[in-house]
Amino acid sequence: MKQNKMYLHCGIAAVLFLIIMFAIPVGNGLTADGVHLLSVLIPVLYLWITVGTDWVSLLALGALVMTGIMANDANYFANVYAGSMGNFIIITVISCMAVSAVLSQTGVIAKIASWFITRKICQGRPYMFLAMFILSFFVTGTFMEATAVTIMYINLASEICGRLGYQKGDKFYTVMMCGIYWGNAVVSAGSPISHVLPLLLIAAAAPALGVTISFGQWLMVGIPFEILSYLALILVIRFIWKPETAKFANYNIDAMKENNQPLSMEGKITTMLFLLVVVIWLFPQFGRSIWPAGVAYLNQIGACVPPIIALALVCIIHVNGKPIARFPELVKTVPMGLLIFTATVTVYGAAINLDSCGISSWIYNLLSPILSGLPTAAVMALLVFGGMLLTQFTSNTVSMYLFYAITIALLAASGINLPAFVIVAALGAMMGLVTPAAAVPSPLFFGPEHINMKDTAKYAVIFLFLEFIVLMALIWPLANAVIKF
Repeated sequence: MKQNKMYLHCGIAAVLFLIIMFAIPVGNGLTADGVHLLSVLIPVLYLWITVGTDWVSLLALGALVMTGIMANDANYFANVYAGSMGNFIIITVISCMAVSAVLSQTGVIAKIASWFITRKICQGRPYMFLAMFILSFFVTGTFMEATAVTIMYINLASEICGRLGYQKGDKFYTVMMCGIYWGNAVVSAGSPISHVLPLLLIAAAAPALGVTISFGQWLMVGIPFEILSYLALILVIRFIWKPETAKFANYNIDAMKENNQPLSMEGKITTMLFLLVVVIWLFPQFGRSIWPAGVAYLNQIGACVPPIIALALVCIIHVNGKPIARFPELVKTVPMGLLIFTATVTVYGAAINLDSCGISSWIYNLLSPILSGLPTAAVMALLVFGGMLLTQFTSNTVSMYLFYAITIALLAASGINLPAFVIVAALGAMMGLVTPAAAVPSPLFFGPEHINMKDTAKYAVIFLFLEFIVLMALIWPLANAVIKF
């Protein structure tokens, strides 16, 4: 049955290719190269949604080469491969995910989580416990690869609920899992540190915007967004969801502390190296007046060098005769499928904005008659809302890129602070929460039935409504004020 479905989806993708290739006319800003790109891109998007992202992404790279739209004078393929697997984002993802794996293996993540949920303030106060548990996820998830942190927290939440007597389907159990799932979306959007989606958009937006958004600039918007999102989530849990908490009387802080082992020397060294990497990433944002030459040099070498050095050091430094980490083991933690998908999305994001394709002009010419009577603020609100809506039914990566392209097309000549709004629109498009198709980590929650739509959809929609208000009323003015080039 699964095999037949895959054949069906591949057949539909082939039909889409033929329809677009031969039925969409050149004109209205769209060039022949643009038609060729759309004839490949739209079937790829369909297959990403229905089949998967691994081999489809590799095939998509080959298809992009065959279109010839990114050819240089020598061949069709050099620019495609240089803009995909040769992009700096691939090295950044590999090194960041590997360093995050070391933090997990040395017990750093578990130590942070345990510290938060064993504070005396949690004893006998279930809502305070939930607030601290979710806060600990936000703190760790902001700076570490979110999937690894998520898996650890799912296991931790299951263990705690088991001790308390809560089972799958109980509101308390569901709330803890949603705190992780929704928090994953928020931190994966709010921080480019070890998170693929912001890195993808930073790489794709640079050619179109003519500027490169730094880690520090993204965080100046993303951290306030995370704080406000955290408060909105806690408000929904405390005053709208209101899970039953009677069994929380079984929670024993002392028993939890017994499992809290001291952080090893390996963990301490890895933590120090990681914090140093974060400081180096952020230094260009606050260090211009301290060391201008250093800031200039860090901007020249890019974001991927600091985690590379940290990764090398954890392989070099030995504790008790053994290296902190072994590179062959770390490489196994970096999924090849994710790297290929990341590379493919990156190069397609650059291709969409090529003047030779005319896709941005085509989108503008199609949509501007519909939206021309609206004020710019209303168009911006529609873009954020549209991204948040679409991402509930398709991959947040697809939604982010689609609405990024539409944003560039519609607002490039509007005079607004476009880099700032690109971040705001991306934050909204990454909030995939409601359906199992909304985000990459959703199978971790919906698959084992830690959560289900029947119990969570209503509260997810309420949370998303609050997120929309936060983005438009608070985060956009902040981004407009702090993002300067």
